[in-house]
Amino acid sequence: MYIAGVKRDVDTGDTYFNELGRLPISGAVLARKILIERPLMLQLSILNAKPLEARIEYARWIVDCPNCSNAEFAFEDKLFLCSLCGNSDIEGQLRKVKMPPQRPQIEKLLGKRAINNRHWYPDETIEKLQAENDKEVS
Repeated sequence: MYIAGVKRDVDTGDTYFNELGRLPISGAVLARKILIERPLMLQLSILNAKPLEARIEYARWIVDCPNCSNAEFAFEDKLFLCSLCGNSDIEGQLRKVKMPPQRPQIEKLLGKRAINNRHWYPDETIEKLQAENDKEVS
């Protein structure tokens, strides 16, 4: 089984499902299907609203659904469609996702931690992450 954060500091839906799709397990078929169908989402309309902010939990970029409180992997295409409610509150339109401009630095700092401590929220600064890392080492 592939575990997020093992091969990369932080995984997205793209990296996670690509890895899972290569394994000789029953979940590989579903993982490949998710990635194959992902471009089909572009046929849906995209809500013109403030983007949802991605966060990191256990070395995974995720996005919280504002409709049903589910959480999904964040994908590199920066689009969100909840697999639980289908964005039913906005008639199935896609939502945009915002990734932080300092993403590479965030991932690098979190990569120095154990997977069970690789968390980041949009209100956290690079300086705060570095201070937390320094505190863990001392």
